[in-house]
Amino acid sequence: MRLLWTSEALDDLADILAFYEVEAGPHTALVVERHILDAVESLRDFPERIRASERVPGARELVVYKLPYIVFVQVGKDALHVLNVVHAARRFPI
Repeated sequence: MRLLWTSEALDDLADILAFYEVEAGPHTALVVERHILDAVESLRDFPERIRASERVPGARELVVYKLPYIVFVQVGKDALHVLNVVHAARRFPI
């Protein structure tokens, strides 16, 4: 199954990585990036394993293990659409 990232999700990821780069350094930013990308990649085989979202109709929520982020995805017939990457403490959607 293909992964398609929306521009919003890519912007979210860029903002997260910029924060870690400044606050904790480039190595930490790379580790966080790899962890988030690996979590999303793991959905290819069985995307239905994550819970249906109560916040975003028609989406599912992937809680990134050991990080405070939730990835919102829509499962399509041939692709997973990554909608947003949001800090778990953030009220979403606004």
